[in-house]
Amino acid sequence: MNGPAHAEIERFHGAAMELADEARRIVVAAVAAGYQIRTKADASVVTEVDQAVERRLRELIARWFPDHGVVGEEYAPTRPDSAFQWILDPIDGTEEFVHGVPTFGTMLALQHHGAALVGVIDHPALDVRVNAAAGHGAYRNGSRIRLADAPADLRPEAVRLVLSARLNFTRQVDEGHLFEALTRTYPNHRIYRAAYAHTAVVSGAADVMVDMHNHVWDLAPARILVEEAGGRYAVVRDFPASDGDRLISAVFGRPAVVDRVLALFG
Repeated sequence: MNGPAHAEIERFHGAAMELADEARRIVVAAVAAGYQIRTKADASVVTEVDQAVERRLRELIARWFPDHGVVGEEYAPTRPDSAFQWILDPIDGTEEFVHGVPTFGTMLALQHHGAALVGVIDHPALDVRVNAAAGHGAYRNGSRIRLADAPADLRPEAVRLVLSARLNFTRQVDEGHLFEALTRTYPNHRIYRAAYAHTAVVSGAADVMVDMHNHVWDLAPARILVEEAGGRYAVVRDFPASDGDRLISAVFGRPAVVDRVLALFG
């Protein structure tokens, strides 16, 4: 199956950057003006900002690409049969956003028949953005990212492993034993909540991430970002969630470290 042409991917990438700009504008304005918070049925928090960002991005996508589908955290999918699917997490890390922790960010991606074409993670509070498009490379604030295959020191105690919180490992399927095995094997681990964990790995600030039991919008940009940077991305879990969606787990980062971490999954 032939994918989109190089120039078309470039156009999609430009659109994704504009979407990220618009999301940042809404978030920054809301922080200055204040916003309302409520608790969803699953006990997670959502703000009117999450919803405003996703509504605006959906509006722009419908205007620019009327035949494209959209999957987002806050609203039902549109055009699910389209070959092109935009995947949106308007504020990944809403809890961090609410409490003033700057690691939250907007995550968005475009897939064509399930293959990643474009990915962006934008952090308004940090003024950091990573972005990538198939065949165009990956960038952090405009500078090209090129990940080495392995860190200078591959000893387990030197590897900078980023993990989901232990709570993620026990979401619906209890894999707490994996959390224990990973943290014992790699004691120099970190838990950066929300989108910044991905950005740290994509940009080389950390070596590898294990992101467990998350929805597609929590992971969608990571594959194209890390692969265009020269890293490796591997799905290790994919199973139905209780809400009818799917939960996905992935290991990604510098290839040599990803291979070692995957060995712990059997």
